[in-house]
Amino acid sequence: MNGMISLQISNDGLERANSALRTIIAETPRVVARAVNRTMDGMRTDAVSETHKKYFVSAKDVRASISFRKASAGNLMGAMVSKGKRHSLAYYQLTPSTPRIGRKTPLKGAVKREGGLKSLGPAFLVKRAGGRYFPFFRTGKGKYDMNSLISPSMPQIIKNEETVNVMEHGAEERFAKRLEHEVMRLLEALP
Repeated sequence: MNGMISLQISNDGLERANSALRTIIAETPRVVARAVNRTMDGMRTDAVSETHKKYFVSAKDVRASISFRKASAGNLMGAMVSKGKRHSLAYYQLTPSTPRIGRKTPLKGAVKREGGLKSLGPAFLVKRAGGRYFPFFRTGKGKYDMNSLISPSMPQIIKNEETVNVMEHGAEERFAKRLEHEVMRLLEALP
């Protein structure tokens, strides 16, 4: 008796293996693009959460300022972009929010939650169209020599170093998980 084992592989088995490998290679860009796009969704969630925790902004406003350039099989680079203009301090935290007749309470405001409200010095409230009050300060002696107190724009707020660090760390973890998940889905779909 000889200790030799014989193994025969049919051409059908080799052809199926080749077909599966070609499918995997062809689908790889789509798999990576899906993982990138899902990762960006998670980055937006992190940006909204961290920004809302640190600043007097609504989650809805942060989310509305963010848009995506999605990755595709032809271009695997995705981008999360925040756009927005600078607003008056009235859109953040301002107290009192309306003038108090007969009381000289100092006007206080803040954009960042940390540190609390700060005195705005000689600032005063002016009623604008729509009935809302906005803080202004004098720049000269004339009636119209005044400027609005302006705060940073939403992109400037989102670019806070701490927020960016949280987003990057979350993106690294999320991308690894999403890529593994997408690869497993592809392998399970193979014949």
